[in-house]
Amino acid sequence: MIFLFLLVFGRTEIFSQNEQNKDTSKYTFFLPDYVKLQFAGGIGFLSLGVGYTFFRQKLDVSYFYSYIPKKISSDDLHSVSLQFTTKLLRIKINKNINLLPLNIGWFIHHTFGEEYWIKLPSHYPNDYYWWSPGRNAGVFVGGEIKTKLLSNKTPASGTAFYFRIGSRGLYIASKFKNSSIPLDEIIELGFGIAVYR
Repeated sequence: MIFLFLLVFGRTEIFSQNEQNKDTSKYTFFLPDYVKLQFAGGIGFLSLGVGYTFFRQKLDVSYFYSYIPKKISSDDLHSVSLQFTTKLLRIKINKNINLLPLNIGWFIHHTFGEEYWIKLPSHYPNDYYWWSPGRNAGVFVGGEIKTKLLSNKTPASGTAFYFRIGSRGLYIASKFKNSSIPLDEIIELGFGIAVYR
Protein backbone atom coordinates (compact mmCIF):
# COMPACT_ATOMS: atom_id res chain seq x y z
CA MET A 1 0.00 0.00 0.00
CA ILE A 2 2.83 2.41 0.89
CA PHE A 3 4.62 1.47 -2.34
CA LEU A 4 1.50 2.21 -4.41
CA PHE A 5 1.00 5.54 -2.65
CA LEU A 6 4.59 6.62 -3.39
CA LEU A 7 4.36 5.47 -6.98
CA VAL A 8 1.19 7.42 -7.73
CA PHE A 9 1.59 10.54 -5.59
CA GLY A 10 5.35 10.78 -5.07
CA ARG A 11 5.98 10.90 -8.81
CA THR A 12 3.17 13.34 -9.61
CA GLU A 13 5.54 16.32 -9.45
CA ILE A 14 7.92 14.68 -11.90
CA PHE A 15 5.06 13.74 -14.19
CA SER A 16 3.56 17.25 -14.17
CA GLN A 17 6.94 18.69 -15.15
CA ASN A 18 7.30 16.25 -18.01
CA GLU A 19 3.81 16.61 -19.43
CA GLN A 20 4.92 19.79 -21.19
CA ASN A 21 7.27 17.63 -23.25
CA LYS A 22 5.24 16.28 -26.17
CA ASP A 23 7.63 13.36 -26.66
CA THR A 24 7.09 12.02 -23.14
CA SER A 25 4.86 8.95 -23.20
CA LYS A 26 2.42 8.49 -20.36
CA TYR A 27 3.58 4.87 -20.08
CA THR A 28 7.15 5.78 -19.17
CA PHE A 29 5.79 7.19 -15.91
CA PHE A 30 5.32 3.62 -14.64
CA LEU A 31 8.61 2.19 -15.89
CA PRO A 32 11.07 1.43 -13.06
CA ASP A 33 13.84 3.95 -12.55
CA TYR A 34 16.41 1.19 -12.15
CA VAL A 35 17.07 -2.54 -12.07
CA LYS A 36 19.33 -4.14 -9.48
CA LEU A 37 21.24 -7.36 -9.08
CA GLN A 38 22.28 -8.10 -5.51
CA PHE A 39 24.44 -10.81 -3.99
CA ALA A 40 23.59 -11.88 -0.41
CA GLY A 41 22.54 -9.15 2.02
CA GLY A 42 19.96 -11.19 3.92
CA ILE A 43 17.42 -11.51 1.11
CA GLY A 44 18.80 -14.41 -0.91
CA PHE A 45 21.85 -15.77 -2.66
CA LEU A 46 21.06 -13.76 -5.80
CA SER A 47 18.31 -11.17 -5.99
CA LEU A 48 16.88 -9.31 -8.96
CA GLY A 49 15.06 -6.08 -8.23
CA VAL A 50 13.33 -3.10 -9.77
CA GLY A 51 12.56 0.20 -8.14
CA TYR A 52 11.65 3.85 -8.14
CA THR A 53 13.31 6.98 -6.80
CA PHE A 54 11.41 9.78 -5.06
CA PHE A 55 12.03 13.22 -3.57
CA ARG A 56 14.93 14.16 -5.85
CA GLN A 57 16.58 10.76 -5.54
CA LYS A 58 16.66 10.86 -1.74
CA LEU A 59 14.37 7.83 -1.34
CA ASP A 60 14.45 4.50 -3.15
CA VAL A 61 11.66 1.94 -3.05
CA SER A 62 12.73 -1.46 -4.40
CA TYR A 63 11.03 -4.80 -4.96
CA PHE A 64 13.26 -7.89 -5.14
CA TYR A 65 12.80 -11.49 -6.17
CA SER A 66 15.42 -13.73 -4.55
CA TYR A 67 16.60 -17.29 -4.99
CA ILE A 68 18.73 -19.62 -2.88
CA PRO A 69 19.68 -22.88 -4.65
CA LYS A 70 19.42 -26.23 -2.89
CA LYS A 71 23.20 -26.64 -3.11
CA ILE A 72 23.68 -24.06 -0.38
CA SER A 73 20.39 -24.48 1.49
CA SER A 74 18.04 -27.18 2.73
CA ASP A 75 15.85 -26.66 -0.34
CA ASP A 76 15.39 -24.37 -3.33
CA LEU A 77 14.07 -21.19 -1.73
CA HIS A 78 12.17 -18.38 -3.41
CA SER A 79 11.40 -15.10 -1.71
CA VAL A 80 10.40 -11.49 -2.27
CA SER A 81 11.43 -8.30 -0.48
CA LEU A 82 10.17 -4.75 -0.30
CA GLN A 83 12.86 -2.24 0.63
CA PHE A 84 13.01 1.45 1.45
CA THR A 85 16.35 3.26 1.30
CA THR A 86 17.03 6.87 2.28
CA LYS A 87 20.12 8.49 0.79
CA LEU A 88 21.22 11.08 3.31
CA LEU A 89 24.48 12.31 1.76
CA ARG A 90 25.54 12.88 -1.83
CA ILE A 91 29.08 13.99 -2.67
CA LYS A 92 29.88 14.92 -6.26
CA ILE A 93 33.39 13.68 -7.03
CA ASN A 94 33.29 14.90 -10.64
CA LYS A 95 30.75 15.15 -13.47
CA ASN A 96 30.73 11.37 -13.89
CA ILE A 97 30.89 10.09 -10.30
CA ASN A 98 28.72 10.68 -7.24
CA LEU A 99 29.51 9.15 -3.85
CA LEU A 100 26.62 8.31 -1.51
CA PRO A 101 28.35 7.25 1.73
CA LEU A 102 25.34 7.05 4.03
CA ASN A 103 22.33 5.07 2.82
CA ILE A 104 20.00 3.79 5.53
CA GLY A 105 17.17 1.38 4.88
CA TRP A 106 14.48 -0.96 6.09
CA PHE A 107 13.09 -4.10 4.46
CA ILE A 108 10.35 -6.67 4.84
CA HIS A 109 11.07 -10.14 3.47
CA HIS A 110 8.80 -13.10 2.67
CA THR A 111 10.02 -16.63 1.96
CA PHE A 112 7.74 -19.14 0.21
CA GLY A 113 7.37 -22.78 1.28
CA GLU A 114 5.54 -24.95 3.80
CA GLU A 115 8.32 -24.66 6.35
CA TYR A 116 8.19 -20.87 6.15
CA TRP A 117 4.79 -20.18 7.63
CA ILE A 118 3.44 -16.80 8.64
CA LYS A 119 0.54 -17.85 10.83
CA LEU A 120 1.44 -20.25 13.64
CA PRO A 121 0.39 -23.81 12.59
CA SER A 122 -2.34 -25.42 14.70
CA HIS A 123 -0.04 -28.19 16.01
CA TYR A 124 1.92 -25.60 18.02
CA PRO A 125 0.56 -24.22 21.32
CA ASN A 126 -0.50 -20.58 21.28
CA ASP A 127 2.41 -18.16 21.62
CA TYR A 128 4.92 -21.01 21.13
CA TYR A 129 6.79 -18.79 18.66
CA TRP A 130 6.64 -14.99 18.79
CA TRP A 131 8.07 -14.78 15.28
CA SER A 132 7.38 -16.46 11.95
CA PRO A 133 10.08 -17.96 9.70
CA GLY A 134 8.17 -16.96 6.56
CA ARG A 135 8.19 -13.22 7.07
CA ASN A 136 10.68 -10.95 8.75
CA ALA A 137 11.94 -7.40 8.66
CA GLY A 138 15.29 -5.75 9.18
CA VAL A 139 17.45 -2.68 8.82
CA PHE A 140 20.65 -1.91 6.95
CA VAL A 141 23.20 0.80 6.30
CA GLY A 142 25.45 1.08 3.28
CA GLY A 143 27.05 3.16 0.59
CA GLU A 144 26.95 3.62 -3.15
CA ILE A 145 29.08 4.91 -6.01
CA LYS A 146 26.98 6.19 -8.90
CA THR A 147 28.75 6.55 -12.24
CA LYS A 148 28.02 7.35 -15.88
CA LEU A 149 29.24 3.89 -16.87
CA LEU A 150 27.23 2.47 -19.83
CA SER A 151 25.52 5.82 -20.44
CA ASN A 152 27.34 6.40 -23.74
CA LYS A 153 26.68 2.96 -25.21
CA THR A 154 23.21 2.08 -23.86
CA PRO A 155 19.94 3.87 -23.05
CA ALA A 156 20.93 3.71 -19.36
CA SER A 157 21.73 7.03 -17.66
CA GLY A 158 24.30 5.41 -15.38
CA THR A 159 25.41 2.50 -13.25
CA ALA A 160 25.84 2.30 -9.49
CA PHE A 161 27.76 -0.11 -7.29
CA TYR A 162 26.63 -0.49 -3.70
CA PHE A 163 27.16 -2.43 -0.50
CA ARG A 164 25.07 -2.90 2.61
CA ILE A 165 25.47 -4.21 6.14
CA GLY A 166 22.33 -5.13 8.01
CA SER A 167 20.49 -7.43 10.32
CA ARG A 168 16.99 -8.80 10.84
CA GLY A 169 14.77 -7.77 13.70
CA LEU A 170 14.79 -11.34 15.00
CA TYR A 171 18.59 -11.39 15.13
CA ILE A 172 18.78 -8.04 16.89
CA ALA A 173 16.19 -9.12 19.48
CA SER A 174 18.08 -12.38 20.05
CA LYS A 175 21.31 -10.45 20.59
CA PHE A 176 19.66 -8.28 23.23
CA LYS A 177 18.34 -11.35 25.03
CA ASN A 178 21.62 -13.24 24.76
CA SER A 179 24.68 -10.99 24.55
CA SER A 180 26.96 -14.01 24.09
CA ILE A 181 25.78 -14.39 20.46
CA PRO A 182 28.70 -13.29 18.27
CA LEU A 183 28.09 -10.13 16.31
CA ASP A 184 29.16 -11.77 13.06
CA GLU A 185 26.26 -14.23 13.41
CA ILE A 186 23.63 -11.52 13.22
CA ILE A 187 25.24 -9.32 10.55
CA GLU A 188 24.40 -9.76 6.87
CA LEU A 189 26.65 -8.27 4.19
CA GLY A 190 25.51 -7.69 0.63
CA PHE A 191 26.82 -6.22 -2.63
CA GLY A 192 24.98 -5.10 -5.70
CA ILE A 193 24.85 -3.23 -8.99
CA ALA A 194 22.09 -0.92 -10.20
CA VAL A 195 21.49 0.27 -13.75
CA TYR A 196 19.44 3.47 -13.99
CA ARG A 197 17.26 4.45 -16.94
